Amino acid sequence: MTLRKLLVVSVAAFTLTVAPALVSPSFFSAHAEASSEKSATALVENLGKEAVTLLSNEKLDADAKRAGFDKLVSRDFDMNLIGRFVLGKHWRKASSEQKSEYQELFKRYIITTYQKRIGEYSGENLTILKAKPLNKNEYLVKSQIIRPKGPPIKLDWRVRTNKSGEQKIVDIVVENVSMALTHRDEFSSVISKNGGNVDGLISTLKKHIAAAES
Repeated sequence: MTLRKLLVVSVAAFTLTVAPALVSPSFFSAHAEASSEKSATALVENLGKEAVTLLSNEKLDADAKRAGFDKLVSRDFDMNLIGRFVLGKHWRKASSEQKSEYQELFKRYIITTYQKRIGEYSGENLTILKAKPLNKNEYLVKSQIIRPKGPPIKLDWRVRTNKSGEQKIVDIVVENVSMALTHRDEFSSVISKNGGNVDGLISTLKKHIAAAES
């Protein structure tokens, strides 16, 4: 073997054996975390812009806004996970029929409630501040709603990567108050007042939705 060929083989061997060791697993882990953080931030930023644009569009009627907001929520929120968490210990006691009806009503409840709140914004802007990891599957994206009058509103978003590898919003924290935990406490109170029966909550949700959509 000539000296030139020996050098070529030596360099190739070094590349295949030594060089990969120079790129430690932590490098790929850090790169993956940065990518996940960036996509979580983009998810929240895009949702905020689309929601405000949609709900502040004076050319659309209430039904059109509700339909558009439904699509945004279905796309970016893990509503089944949130609904189950909010029902808490009562989920195990509910029948299959109750669970199915509750999940459908819970989504409509969230859409009608937050559609109205976001639609009332006028001149506000959502500003993304930063994102930080909560664990290997979740990020907290911090943001503020900047208002023409009054102090900014602190708004944080919990974004979780599900088993399919998709990032979904699982909670909104307004001024350090978790909306998922707030709804959980409210729903638990309603169920308790109805003798621990989930049907009492289902009836309450139906009334709320009917009033909001009328």
